[in-house]
Amino acid sequence: MRFMAVVLVAFLMSGCASKLADNMDEKTLDYSMANSKKIEIKNSETSKTFVIITYINPINHELVTQESEKFIVGTYKASGDGAFEKVTLSGFQVNGSDENLTVAPLNRDYPLLKLLPTTNAWTNYVLVQAPKTDEIEMEISFESDQSQRVPVKFRKDF
Repeated sequence: MRFMAVVLVAFLMSGCASKLADNMDEKTLDYSMANSKKIEIKNSETSKTFVIITYINPINHELVTQESEKFIVGTYKASGDGAFEKVTLSGFQVNGSDENLTVAPLNRDYPLLKLLPTTNAWTNYVLVQAPKTDEIEMEISFESDQSQRVPVKFRKDF
């Protein structure tokens, strides 16, 4: 009887250990989901612009380097008739400054997009990079296609 109990406990522990070892991809997606924010901008009664911003730096992955502050910004406009229109955001700023800021469009097979919790074919993605800062509070802002400044705050975890 004791032998069966020992075998059962060993079996349960080995099952839990292997599950924890295989969960690194899930942990990466959890970090990216926790560092993502979704913004809805109402354009009209039937049209909305959706913006999803993910602060990449807190994600622990070999693709994420720490030489700059990185945000992936995804946008699409739903017009209510089933069509998705391209949206162009402009005037990006990080912590109130656009100095040394780069904004680069991303193609669908860009490796960092695999770290996001969701990606889709109708969303346009850009990578916004700003100089590295020691500030704990991070704010990225942009102007929508209606010339409205939209700020989004993130907090670094140290």
